[in-house]
Amino acid sequence: MEIQYLTKMKNNPKVGRWEIEGISEQEIIKIENEFKIKLPKAYKEFLYLGGKYTGFMQSWTTDAQYLDWSQINIRESMDNINLHLRPFFAFADFEGINCLFFFLDEGENPPIYGYDESKIYTNEKGEEVFYKKTDNSFSDCIDGFIDYALQNG
Repeated sequence: MEIQYLTKMKNNPKVGRWEIEGISEQEIIKIENEFKIKLPKAYKEFLYLGGKYTGFMQSWTTDAQYLDWSQINIRESMDNINLHLRPFFAFADFEGINCLFFFLDEGENPPIYGYDESKIYTNEKGEEVFYKKTDNSFSDCIDGFIDYALQNG
């Protein structure tokens, strides 16, 4: 797979003590077929480079084998608080009530949003909200995790 967006991840196959491990393009196609969606290119690159293991994201669950579980838990969490969003995909899960996600209609390197059932985010008015844009693009999000891991070992 040609890497267009995640060059920092490609150029850092070992981040601190964590060595990333990807999945095949065929496995990525299976994921798209399973969920009946088209994933953005930047996320496909993430899966290709680190879909089996991305330790540099530390406590976040990002491995492809847990994607079913993550989608179910996050949707249940959102249902519990009556939050209904347009089609999205949770790519990083933290304990089933907190995730990082992207909307499926925002391009090949979409903005990233953080969600937390306990309203840890605030909007521009200072009001507590369940989710908020955290990064302008998927690549910015992943680059930020890599930078943090490189600085903090």
